[in-house]
Amino acid sequence: MANPLSNEKEIYEKIEKEELNIPLEVWKLMEHHINNDIYMINLIIGSTVLDGESLSEENAKKIINHTTAIKEFMDKLSKLVKRK
Repeated sequence: MANPLSNEKEIYEKIEKEELNIPLEVWKLMEHHINNDIYMINLIIGSTVLDGESLSEENAKKIINHTTAIKEFMDKLSKLVKRK
């Protein structure tokens, strides 16, 4: 992870200790939306940069669109999930 939280280790420990769970329906949404966008970003990068080509403006915009879609999904989910 590029920029971990300062208390990330403690958060993982709390999740494990308290056996915190995410409902299956939420996991399904997260896996579907986030994995699809990550897969598309990997395809774009794999078909350009890793093949020795430069990233075109068009592909850069596609990547930005996919990262924006991830952020929008997380924002939408965040508004729906009850927080303590």
